[in-house]
Amino acid sequence: MDGQTIFSGHVNGNLRLWDFQTEKLLSEVAAHSLAITSISLSRDGNVILTSGRDNAQNLFDVRSLEVCGTLRATGNRVTSNWSRSCISPDDNHVAAGSFHTRSMSRAYVVSTMEEHTSSVLCCSWSGLGKPLASADKSGVVCIWT
Repeated sequence: MDGQTIFSGHVNGNLRLWDFQTEKLLSEVAAHSLAITSISLSRDGNVILTSGRDNAQNLFDVRSLEVCGTLRATGNRVTSNWSRSCISPDDNHVAAGSFHTRSMSRAYVVSTMEEHTSSVLCCSWSGLGKPLASADKSGVVCIWT
C-alpha cells in the first residue's frame, strides 16, 4: 500500500517482505507448511491473506506479520500451485476454494460453493463487492450475487 514494500510467497511456505527501493529482504515468516499459492492484500492495507497447499488460508497483520486468523473448511483442498483466494473490497470477507466467510474478523466459514463439480481454482469479487465469481478446474465459472 505504501509503494515501498512487496510481499512474496514461496514454495517453502514462507512469506517475505521486501524493500522495493533497495531490493533487500526486510522480514520473513513461516506462513504455511507447504507452498504458498497466492497472496491478497486488504484494501485498507492492514491484512495479508495467504493461501497454501496445506489447505489453509492465513490472515496476517501487516504491521506485526503475525497470524491474526486461519481459515479452513471441511473438504476444501488447495489442489494446484495456481489456486487463488481473495479478500472482498470491503475487507470483511474471504473467498477461497470452495467456501467464503461472512466475517474476516471472526474467521468462520458461512457457506460453501457446492455448485462446482471439480476443484475451485480461483475467486474474485467485483470492485463493488458483488458479485463474486469463482472458476473451477473443469472450466465452470459461477457468479454469486
